[in-house]
Amino acid sequence: MAEGLEPLFNSNKKLSYLALKIKKLGIPNILFSLHQRHIFLLSVIALTGLGSCLDLDKETAVGISDDPYEIALPLVNTKATVGGITEASDINSNIRIDPTGKVTVLYNGEVINGSSASIFPPFPGIEPLRMTDTFTNVEIFDPARYQIRKAIFKDTKIYFRFENNQPQDVDILLTIPELTKNGQAFTKNFKVDFKGSLPAKLITEQISVDGWSLIGKNNSLTFHYTATMEDGQVVRLDVAEMYFDVIRFAYIEGYLGHHDFVLKGSVIDIGLFDKWKSGSFDFEDPKIAIAVENTFGLPVRSRVNKMELTTITGKTVVLESPFITTGIDFAYPPLSEPGAVKTTYFTFDRTNSNIREVFNEKTKSITYDISALVNADRDTTIKGFITDNSRFSIKVAVEVPLLGSVNQVVVADTLDIDLNDFEEVEEAEFKAITTNDFPADMIIQADFLDENKQLIDRLFEGEGFKLDAATLLPGGRTVPGAEKTSFIKYDKDRFSRVKGARKLALYGRFNTTGAQDNKSLWIYTDYGIGLKMGAKIKYRKK
Repeated sequence: MAEGLEPLFNSNKKLSYLALKIKKLGIPNILFSLHQRHIFLLSVIALTGLGSCLDLDKETAVGISDDPYEIALPLVNTKATVGGITEASDINSNIRIDPTGKVTVLYNGEVINGSSASIFPPFPGIEPLRMTDTFTNVEIFDPARYQIRKAIFKDTKIYFRFENNQPQDVDILLTIPELTKNGQAFTKNFKVDFKGSLPAKLITEQISVDGWSLIGKNNSLTFHYTATMEDGQVVRLDVAEMYFDVIRFAYIEGYLGHHDFVLKGSVIDIGLFDKWKSGSFDFEDPKIAIAVENTFGLPVRSRVNKMELTTITGKTVVLESPFITTGIDFAYPPLSEPGAVKTTYFTFDRTNSNIREVFNEKTKSITYDISALVNADRDTTIKGFITDNSRFSIKVAVEVPLLGSVNQVVVADTLDIDLNDFEEVEEAEFKAITTNDFPADMIIQADFLDENKQLIDRLFEGEGFKLDAATLLPGGRTVPGAEKTSFIKYDKDRFSRVKGARKLALYGRFNTTGAQDNKSLWIYTDYGIGLKMGAKIKYRKK
């Protein structure tokens, strides 16, 4: 038997072989979390898990008769602490524990991402840049929106088209002063051959400009060409054009315009109040936390289009805060730090919003929709940058520090059960030794219901099984809870009656120390509920 449970019961008959067989069947210590359902189940786990361990068909061959036998065995020897919740938590929730052991529950929303393609997407070079004279300045960015000082091309190719109506070959020397690499301006030689018909034409091969930089202040390229015929005459070509296949940048710098793009909204599910029936909560400092990682080298401001909290009753409340109106500015790297990640943390809390009031109305979910504003103030004096790897991510989470009070809160749950496996068990007696480290009184009850949800029997006498609050010290912590011993007896008639149950309705009432005075208390990671449980059953082979 498990340590601490061996002396709980004394069997009238010694069945050493049977006890060994049951042990081999693997009656484990039962690990549990502090979710309300698991707290309830500690009281009834012996009933709902015992039948699978009593498969004794093979034992009759070694001398077990049809007479009734009493068997003493351990069922549970465990303690669940708050720190153990982490491994059993839902996908979207987890626990944060500070150095002193104080616990905060986190509910995580979907991460929202934005990339450089959101602001400067690649765009195809559909329209050519036309050289109307031998010296032509061609605008490639709208000066009303952008003031580009430097741009480095990536995965971009160009080509040229020339036409000449003179019946001679023409040599062309073309220079683009603003397009440079390693300090040298782009310069190319071309030749348009006259082949007996006019106009003489040339479409060049594609030329990669990867790594070439556009340097300038006027959002434009200057084309300077000299076209010389065989007789030495310098002419202006009838057609001179440059084409891009697609324009992409590895880096672009300057005033990059005002942009407003909507990010994907999301919903955060809050499971904290799912089983609530009555009573009040007062969490002292719930928060909606926003964490932003940003590598865009320019001002980006969030705009909260929607931040709504929905209660378990279906009521929707809008989060109110000055920052909902003004937005939240993200930190961003300066021109000297391309590639650096700047992080911004912001929280809507009780000092800047109505989050405490609306959250304690038993919030079930939070729905949000956020836009990102680039250069929200349209300040053209701010010069920023974007690289092809620039990105930002926004993570929204709900933080609930377990600091507060619970005043006569009742929670409930209903489970499906099937006790048909207990046909060979005639009577049972359970002995439980419990401890409670929490600064909260707890009363637990369980009702056995038939298929019509009519009451068959109640697990505990009176109002239920009570766990007294642990003693609270002046510093706000409790001393480890004292042991309490309890018995649950099921004689033959009572056990026969509950075998017809199809549902188990679980109820719990909780009240923290000083809740009537709204006294806030912290929950610490080492707080827990301990349970040792053993059973003495009367078994008859059928």
